[in-house]
Amino acid sequence: MLQVPNFKFQEKGTTLIEIIAVITIITLFSMILIADFPKIIRQYAVSRSSYKLSQDIRRVEDLGLSGVQIEGQNSPVGGYGLYIDLDDNEEQYIIYADNCSDTPDFEYTFGACDSIIETIGISEQQAGIYIKRINGNISGLVNSASINFTPPNPKVTITASDIQNNSIDIVIGSSFDDSLERTVFVNNSGLIEVK
Repeated sequence: MLQVPNFKFQEKGTTLIEIIAVITIITLFSMILIADFPKIIRQYAVSRSSYKLSQDIRRVEDLGLSGVQIEGQNSPVGGYGLYIDLDDNEEQYIIYADNCSDTPDFEYTFGACDSIIETIGISEQQAGIYIKRINGNISGLVNSASINFTPPNPKVTITASDIQNNSIDIVIGSSFDDSLERTVFVNNSGLIEVK
């Protein structure tokens, strides 16, 4: 008679307790992510809007460097700029051409001969995003500001509430969460930075 040796096989696999522990960990991480998802979306919207504002300021700076003329305009353009008025509408800003007479005033003059090139709504992509405040380094907190680039160098003139400043901070925020904000910093050397 042939004898078969008695081998002990170890079973390899996972236990029910290990599977339950893994499922619990995955569920907890998913719940944390889902709970923070609206805040993540709002934070992304504030960042996107602040970077869009900084890109628009750079675009205006490029217009100031190039000295492009506006079609159908007889008077020369004295510069290009970006204007924000929180009293009028804190959810938009305008890009303008400073083309008042022979001597430009280096700021947006409402109702005068300055030409509006484009009006940009800051909350078009995401509701609840707005320009929270403007802070000039000399004038302090203000309700309106012009950032003007005059060719050919360009010369940068920052005017906040009729006072020329060396720099300005434009703070973008969310009406849903007051703690969410990003700052766009511009100085009269042409530095544009998102903080």
